[in-house]
Amino acid sequence: MHLNTILKSSDKMPYHTDLRTVFEAFGGRQLNYNWLLTDLECNHYPEPVLPYDDEGRPLWLTGEQLSKVVSENDIQFIWGVLSGFDKTVEVDMPGLQVEPSAGNPEHWNGAPAIQHPKAKVEIVCWDSSCTLLLSQDDELSRRFRSFFKEAVDLDEYNASRNNG
Repeated sequence: MHLNTILKSSDKMPYHTDLRTVFEAFGGRQLNYNWLLTDLECNHYPEPVLPYDDEGRPLWLTGEQLSKVVSENDIQFIWGVLSGFDKTVEVDMPGLQVEPSAGNPEHWNGAPAIQHPKAKVEIVCWDSSCTLLLSQDDELSRRFRSFFKEAVDLDEYNASRNNG
């Protein structure tokens, strides 16, 4: 089962994507994962943990590292995908086969799937205008939807948008 969600606006989130607020909604569950960050564009890149990289190389951070970066810096994630992996999963960063993209057109059709086959959670920061959450972690999805009452089911959103 999966619960895909789109959040287009919220009084609780001053801008998209404010991961401080997203992590508040998660209730700390982001710590249960290691995170692959791809296709990243931010308003601020705190060195050395979240370095700016002209070549757009993916980053691998523990949930603790990512939470620390987010809590200690005022970062807007404009574009990007944060893919959450169980702590037991190892990802070969030099040989990374799948690099999730925020511009993936499949996000806007039917019931989109998490892009990396080993990931359990995907946060998509989409052009500073919305936050997508694709998740196999039902509790995390429930927490997100409970916190952000204005969030809607992405699958239903896509169906209504595509059926005009």
